[in-house]
Amino acid sequence: MRKSLALDYMEQSRISITEMSFMLGFNDTSSFTRAFRRWTGKSPRDFRRERSIEP
Repeated sequence: MRKSLALDYMEQSRISITEMSFMLGFNDTSSFTRAFRRWTGKSPRDFRRERSIEP
């Protein structure tokens, strides 16, 4: 469930990664970043950066 919500939140650029981590119930941003990297193979910042590039 957290993974699904995280991916939805990543599409909303107005939500910061720090805010997102607390919304998902993580104690700190580094815990969220580690979990996100396990789920996607990328850091939240890299994932968002790749999504924002338009072809």
